[in-house]
Amino acid sequence: MSELHLSRLTLRRDAKAVAPLIAVLNPDQPGARISIDHRLLWTVMPSAQADGIAADPDGTAPRFLWRRDGDLSRYFVLGPKPADGSPFFDVETRPFAPDLSAGDRLAFQLRVNATVNRKVGTGPDGRALRRRCDVTMDLIRSEEEAATAPRPRARLRDALADVAARDWLSRQGEANGFTLTAVQVDSYTVEDVPRQRERPARFGVLDVQGLLDVTDPAAFLTRLALGFGRARAFGCGLMLIRRA
Repeated sequence: MSELHLSRLTLRRDAKAVAPLIAVLNPDQPGARISIDHRLLWTVMPSAQADGIAADPDGTAPRFLWRRDGDLSRYFVLGPKPADGSPFFDVETRPFAPDLSAGDRLAFQLRVNATVNRKVGTGPDGRALRRRCDVTMDLIRSEEEAATAPRPRARLRDALADVAARDWLSRQGEANGFTLTAVQVDSYTVEDVPRQRERPARFGVLDVQGLLDVTDPAAFLTRLALGFGRARAFGCGLMLIRRA
């Protein structure tokens, strides 16, 4: 696997190449903005080959992980070193090689599309048919089916997003070398990202922060490089860490 770098890319709003495009690069529709971000980052990551980030067992790992920062002009990228001389970005980068030990406590931020596979029927061959479900919506549906009286979905969503995120991250920790100490959901949204010649990609996004304790540094660092959850090509999955 190529050496990983954690990079901060800041959009050069005063650059001649960028100034005329500011409105285009910041559309009002969030899903369209994600799609543009995805394409824009490829202009500075041309060296991101398939070995830039380790492959998941099913071979679906992206070539790099990224997330847009809250000020809408800054991005964090984990992957190969970005190309020099970008007309769009000021680039700050450094090798990503945290020195972690079992017992270390870390603060984290994570934007994630967390999913679970659910059985939805049986195929002609007798095998179970499964569907990938967003964990928050999956929990909402379960609560609605069990409820004796209807409850507003918006109220359910706010109440259950924290529960869904905590349960999902706890399972991730068991498999990937950490235990969850504290978690807070800052937001939950459903995004529709336009795609050429295909239906929009729809997925739920949890913005989560909290504390974790490292139990297996090697397993944890491997998962950091792979990313968490799905929709990683669209700005999900990159966990930012710092010592608590």
